[in-house]
Amino acid sequence: MNFLRTPFPRPKKNRKSVLLLLLIGLACSLFILIFKPFKIENQTGEWYIYLIIFSFGIIFSGVIFFMEFVIPAIFPKAFKSWNLGKALLWYPLILVVVSATIFFYKVFLADFQSFTIKEYFLILGRVLGIGITVTFFILGAVSFFNRKKLNLLSSQESYLIKTSSFKPFRLNISEVMYIVSDDNYVDVHLEVKGVREKKVLRSSLKNIESQIVNPISPIYRCHRKYLINTQYFKVKEINSRSMIISLRKYHDEIPVSKKYAEHINTILHVHP
Repeated sequence: MNFLRTPFPRPKKNRKSVLLLLLIGLACSLFILIFKPFKIENQTGEWYIYLIIFSFGIIFSGVIFFMEFVIPAIFPKAFKSWNLGKALLWYPLILVVVSATIFFYKVFLADFQSFTIKEYFLILGRVLGIGITVTFFILGAVSFFNRKKLNLLSSQESYLIKTSSFKPFRLNISEVMYIVSDDNYVDVHLEVKGVREKKVLRSSLKNIESQIVNPISPIYRCHRKYLINTQYFKVKEINSRSMIISLRKYHDEIPVSKKYAEHINTILHVHP
């Protein structure tokens, strides 16, 4: 259950997100017209059929815009503290709504002659196949041209940390450089607006790890006493017997246990 509470990013409400969504819709329309997947093609030769086919991608983007931007604006409480569990429910719902909208659009054009459950599931499969193919292509292209600006998804997330003796507090992952165990305490080394800070908590390292380490987090264990934010580190020394990493901006050096060495070395050599 803790895994499902992992913070999950929401699309930002800005012009760039809207333009990207529109680009995906246009790309879907062009993809259908050019490649004719699932035998979606103009068999009559009439010019307006091309417009109808082209409109499917626009509907795709329009429905997603409504679901991702309009509904959250109407019901903001439902989208507060967004996490992986909510996302796993929300995005399949979006898929169902997009498919239903295209289904009713199609059967309306066909005078409701294809109003069947089978036809709906055919459209659902087509939306899933075309949407995922085109979306990943567009996002991949955008990621390639903006790779220097990319960060791990959860790097800007904040986590509510709970300990046995302190009130819960917010910890911004992007500010964490590393965390080290010190008997019954942990020292959290931070960089806040370019200034180094250290926060001492009465807690075990395992307790902190369970609250901030997840599949999309840049925080990794590298030693029984250390958790590191890989965005701050570089490899300083490595051989068959040992590995040392260091902060990029400071002189702190941290040992890496042999069991974690290969994984940490790979992560630190993969650039965004």
